[in-house]
Amino acid sequence: MSNLERMLVIAIFVVAAFASTGIGKAQGASEPPSPSPSPAATPTAVPDPCASLLSIVNRPTFGTGVCTVRSGHVLIENGYTNLVTTGPAGGNTATYPQSLVRIGTSDPHLDVEVGPIAENHSSVGGTFAAGLSDLAIGAKYEIGYSANADWGINAVVTIPTGATAFSAGNAQYTGNFNWAYTLNSEFGLSGTVGFNAFSAYVSAGVPQSYFAFTPTVELSAALPGGPSQVSAEYAYFSKAGPTLGSKSFVDFVYQRDFGPHVQFDAEYGFSPTVLLGQKQHYVGAGLSFMN
Repeated sequence: MSNLERMLVIAIFVVAAFASTGIGKAQGASEPPSPSPSPAATPTAVPDPCASLLSIVNRPTFGTGVCTVRSGHVLIENGYTNLVTTGPAGGNTATYPQSLVRIGTSDPHLDVEVGPIAENHSSVGGTFAAGLSDLAIGAKYEIGYSANADWGINAVVTIPTGATAFSAGNAQYTGNFNWAYTLNSEFGLSGTVGFNAFSAYVSAGVPQSYFAFTPTVELSAALPGGPSQVSAEYAYFSKAGPTLGSKSFVDFVYQRDFGPHVQFDAEYGFSPTVLLGQKQHYVGAGLSFMN
């Protein structure tokens, strides 16, 4: 093979090598790219559990609800209760309007609350008495919520501004942990764990403070045909007075919303506890309004 032929053969191999490399690159470029992973789906937002009056209004149960009055809103809760005491020195005590004014703040999970003094009329002990109860000031904070539960705290200070027959005599302090859990579309559980520095007058005619632990638990059931529910509640007081033992209450409640601004409630309750030979039961009703 001549030198010229050898050079031609080498040139052909070089050209073929470059050509094959270019073809391979072209084929690689023509292949569709591997699909990139899909972005993670945005989690569905948990709906606000405090969107209705049924969830916001506190009355008339012993326990305190979790939900606060949202920013820009004011809620006024009102009611009437007739408490019947049976046994020695029994009688009736009527209390109204039991108003509680709750004001939303710039933080939708915080509200401030004022319980204006209420009028009382009593025939307990065979003696008629009338007068005003003490003023209460408090605040509530919703700590958090999930798809099925919500939880929060509230605190109340009662100032002894009322008549002696209906006043605690000393300032009272309450701190509560409040919770609620949705079982399903119809049933829910809720409750309050309360720690209280209560006060009451003793036989010597002077007020005496005492501590009471006050847990409650409530089962609620939604009713068909509108925003309404019935509830049954059990409330326990570790002490019913400075020198008294424990006391329990059982409460049955009906609540119905009339649109987003008005709620009606009715209740019947009783105490199965006998103290000083006496037992108690009561009926009540209320109207609440929110702007």
